[in-house]
Amino acid sequence: LEGARRATGVMGLGVLGESCGVPDAYDPKILFPVPRALGRDPLGIAKDEPPFHGEDVWNAYEVSWLGPTNIPTRAVLRLAVPCTTPNIVESKSLKLYLNALNFAPFASREALMATVGKDLKGVLGGEEAPRLSLHPWDHHGDPVPAGFACVDDEPLPGPVPDSLFSRPDDALLTADASEAVEDERLCTHLLRTLCPVTQQPDWGSLFITYSGPRIHRAGLLQFVCSLRKEVGFHEACVERVFLALRARCAPAKLRVEGRFLRRGGIDINPVRAMP
Repeated sequence: LEGARRATGVMGLGVLGESCGVPDAYDPKILFPVPRALGRDPLGIAKDEPPFHGEDVWNAYEVSWLGPTNIPTRAVLRLAVPCTTPNIVESKSLKLYLNALNFAPFASREALMATVGKDLKGVLGGEEAPRLSLHPWDHHGDPVPAGFACVDDEPLPGPVPDSLFSRPDDALLTADASEAVEDERLCTHLLRTLCPVTQQPDWGSLFITYSGPRIHRAGLLQFVCSLRKEVGFHEACVERVFLALRARCAPAKLRVEGRFLRRGGIDINPVRAMP
């Protein structure tokens, strides 16, 4: 492997091939440039006169930040990089840079885009800036499947404290015993946990179907946000949510499905239900 890396000129390219933790503070210095010449020189492509035009299109599915009320927001970032830039950005450094935005507050989507665009242009170089766009999170088809209500934009009484993200808080889950519902369906796309092996973020959506006392949606939203630093495999995370809902909300029926973003061509979607 080391010989292959030497042959392709990728030795010592930032964090590529290195073991590293997940950053939790915004830091544009994480981004690492890779000269296009590393790939083009062996092909005989002139530095300033490539025999083509085009762009590199990246789709980043692990983009999340804190909105004005400190509630996480999640989206897909589409990044179009002109093929004329002197550099590309090393992909692992981009992943870590985006992870570093997870607990960074931005007043608006436009403010986030302006920051990311400026940071990337500084690494890519060249005259033409990359084009960025944000799109709704879509895991399997419609972001909000038929019959489900998404709690991600549920109104809250005010900004949530940073301490909400320090540890899971089951007490945020409450239900109205005076109002029973039958087969209510709720979903959220804000699930973020940490892999116990790599400590890198895992991203997923929760689809909850239940019958019993009506679950308070704002509390469910805050509970899911409190899991952002929880460490566990996909299966255990879904089981943790299931047990917390069962204990705190006392449903007669409960089904919790987690749909996680695929890695290595594999996605894992645990389902836990009763009765």
